[in-house]
Amino acid sequence: MMNKSFKKRGLKSMFKSTWPLLVAIGIAVTAAGSAHANGALTVELDGARILKLDAPASDVVIGNPNVADVTVQTPNRLVIIGRAPGTTRLIVMNDGTITMDTQVVVAARGAGAQVSVLAPDGENVTETIFACGDRCTVVPGTKRTSGTSGGGGGGSGGGDGPIPTEPTVDQLPPPSPGEGPSY
Repeated sequence: MMNKSFKKRGLKSMFKSTWPLLVAIGIAVTAAGSAHANGALTVELDGARILKLDAPASDVVIGNPNVADVTVQTPNRLVIIGRAPGTTRLIVMNDGTITMDTQVVVAARGAGAQVSVLAPDGENVTETIFACGDRCTVVPGTKRTSGTSGGGGGGSGGGDGPIPTEPTVDQLPPPSPGEGPSY
């Protein structure tokens, strides 16, 4: 078993070697956090999502039509179609007043199109999920922090909440006599 001073030195040295990545991720997470203050809409690549509006739309603006396309079916119903992985802005107006200003995230299908980044956060570990195409973009609402220090991490990237703790080698029971490790 590791002693506490080794764990602290291990986390400190890991932080020192990964600080540039953490700064870049922090900037990206901050930008994404402020961009989706009113919530974010997630659409799968080549998928569609129906959005019902509380007030009829007189104008609809999509920031990057290469990422997502919007079709107005009725004044109170939009269809958002994911064209390419990434993020864009959706602004809906009613008679010159903005009624919706939100971020649209288009996520590629399948787990192979996502990246999970684990980073030290004090005594905890924080996991952030990125949707990837030509470049990776933070998927809003997926930042999760482990509840305890050390212990394993991992996690499915399935959403908010603590990162599930998986047993570490120190926590596994020893094999029975004559039984080798199972790989």
